[in-house]
Parts: sequence; structure tokens; C-alpha cells
Amino acid sequence: MKSKYRVHKKSVNKLLKLTVITLFVTSSIFTLSNLFFLNNIKAYENNTEWQVTLNINGLDGTKDSLFFGEKNNASNGKDQYDMPKPPDPPQIPYIRAWFKTDLEEPYNILWADYRSLSKEYKIWNFTIIWIPENISQTEITISWEISEVLASGYDLFYLYTPDIVDMKTNNNYQFSSTGSEPHNFQIIIQNKDVNQIETNNISYILVGLVIVIIIIIIIAVYIKKKR
Repeated sequence: MKSKYRVHKKSVNKLLKLTVITLFVTSSIFTLSNLFFLNNIKAYENNTEWQVTLNINGLDGTKDSLFFGEKNNASNGKDQYDMPKPPDPPQIPYIRAWFKTDLEEPYNILWADYRSLSKEYKIWNFTIIWIPENISQTEITISWEISEVLASGYDLFYLYTPDIVDMKTNNNYQFSSTGSEPHNFQIIIQNKDVNQIETNNISYILVGLVIVIIIIIIIAVYIKKKR
């Protein structure tokens, strides 16, 4: 009887030790995982305001510009920073460029379009039209400062024309235009690491759970053998 009690006591002691180790390993995994996740999220939250100017120039000397970016007090809808596009110039030739939105007039056509200061996936839709006087075709160049693009902090910053232009490595895009022909473009920005951070964090948690399950199985088998 005493022998069985001693064996049982030893099993309990070992079980307690294994349980403590299990809890320590599990808590360590969860702690490191959360620290990794929170530190990276914090890095994404430390945003700064940024702005990119699009300069649109034709070979005939016509030109226009657009402004977009993120500001601290801006929203993804109508806000104080959004600027409606002025009416068409009174004389031709001219180039007219504007951001297209789902807002009510006159905010459905914007000269400047600013969004909330966050690291979310964003799209800007804009249109360029050239109104000529005597000639029927011209080359139009859209240009920007790469330094302004890099200041946004986004991993992916593309101009869809529908060709894909990486605005972080290229500072212009040129296309041919005939008179009164609208050309539609998109600027899409996003971060590839946010999803990776979340995926990694989930992976660490799953690994931790698998380790816990394995240790529990080992403990159960060990106790069964001792009986």
C-alpha cells in the first residue's frame, strides 16, 4: 500500500513538474507572439502625414495637377482637405485631370483628395482628358516625386494605366491621347506586411497549441504506463 502511495506520489510530482513546464513553454510562446505582433502594429500606427503631387503635362504646353495623400484629421469620405475641381478653363487647348469619387457634387470631382491616416488598402481613381485646338493627338506625361511616394511608408504604391507602374521606382508615365478622349487611371497602395504579421501571429499560436497538445499526450501516456 505504501509502495503504491509512493509511486502515485512520484507520478503526481512528475505530473506537476511537466505541467509547470508546459505552462511555462506555452506562456512564453504566447508572450513572444504577442510582443512581436504588438511591436509591428505599433510601427504601423506611427504614421506621418504625406502628400504626392501628380503633374500632368502635354507636348503642346498644356498642363494640370492633382494632389492626394493622408492627413491626421482626414476621413475616407468628404472632409476639410478635399478640394473640388474648378470648372473647365475658358480657352482651349487644355488638359483637365480630376479624382472621381462617390461623394455628392461638387465633391464627386476633386482636385485634391486626402484620406485617413492609416495603413489600410486604398484606391484613388482619376481621369485625364485633353481638349486640343488644332492638332488631333499628343503625348501626355504623368510625373511625380519618388521621395514623396516613399514618404508614405507603404510597401506597394502602384499606378494602374492599365499597365502596372511601380511609383516607388519610376517617376513618370507617358501615354498618347487623341482629342476629348478620357483616360482612366488608378493609384493603389497597400502594405503586404500587415497580413503577414497577423498570419505569423496566428501561426505562433497554433504552434504553441500543438506543443501543448503533444505534451499533454506525453503526460497521459506516461501516467498510464506508471499505473
